[in-house]
Amino acid sequence: MAHARLVQLAIAVPAAIGAALAAGAPALAYGGDTTPPTAPFLAYAQGYYCGVLIVGMNRATDNVTPQSQLTYEVFIDGAPFGPAVDQGSESGVWAWFQPSTGGPTLTPGQHTATVKARDAAGNWSAPSRSWPVTGYRC
Repeated sequence: MAHARLVQLAIAVPAAIGAALAAGAPALAYGGDTTPPTAPFLAYAQGYYCGVLIVGMNRATDNVTPQSQLTYEVFIDGAPFGPAVDQGSESGVWAWFQPSTGGPTLTPGQHTATVKARDAAGNWSAPSRSWPVTGYRC
């Protein structure tokens, strides 16, 4: 008859790593990645009638996260506006914000658009170059 033995195992974890794990630090899941992606190159931004905004950029790169897994956020006047989605197209990453379909509205007037990339560890790139955009009323 086989006998089961209970073996107790202790793993020593340095205090800094244990504290980071307890805090849910995402960088540890990616080998301690603390290097941000390169800033995306904002190539196009234009405001349209009724608060529509279209933004296009070249992809960023990262030292750990594959390019297809980077995420992008559009900022208007320094505030988060909405995500840009990489569709895997050779033409880069595009975002089309249309208020009539529930998207955010580019308010009338002059604004500045920038974009940042984020890697899987949660590191944000520097902002892209800024691009002036105009919001138009309906």
